Amino acid sequence: MNWDAVGAIGQVAGALLVGVTLIYLALQLRQNTAALKSSTFVAISTSMGATMEVMATHADLAPLLIKAQSGLDELSASERARFGFLMMMAFRRVEMVVVQSHFGFIDQDLVEGFQRSALSALGSKGARIWWEGSRSAFSDLFSTWVDEKIAANLPRPIHTGFGLGVSDE
Repeated sequence: MNWDAVGAIGQVAGALLVGVTLIYLALQLRQNTAALKSSTFVAISTSMGATMEVMATHADLAPLLIKAQSGLDELSASERARFGFLMMMAFRRVEMVVVQSHFGFIDQDLVEGFQRSALSALGSKGARIWWEGSRSAFSDLFSTWVDEKIAANLPRPIHTGFGLGVSDE
């Protein structure tokens, strides 16, 4: 065997090893992407659950949310402030969902329920008034997204006691 043949065999073996390495790296990248998306979903679910936990465990919040449905005029200054902070907390978390989806860290079909839930809250007059005054506190990406959803007609209220059966006309 001459050195040219040995060199050719070495080149073929090297090319095969590079190919196997690239396939391995592609599989690892695919697994890492799936793990990242799973982790992002868990973080979003935990965060959204924390919002619901706050609303469910603080007995004074339900009457506040119900009172705010027909507008903010009936709220005291401290109630308006508390309602604003509550909405800001909830919508910051929804902004996280929209941004993570925008960057491709989570599939849109996994977060549609979170988004519908939050947008349905904007079906009340008080929440819409809050949004009009607060939209500039959010990223342009999120504000545009919310405004487009509002323009396309919000989903019907889906949370018991918050929008359901309350007319804001």
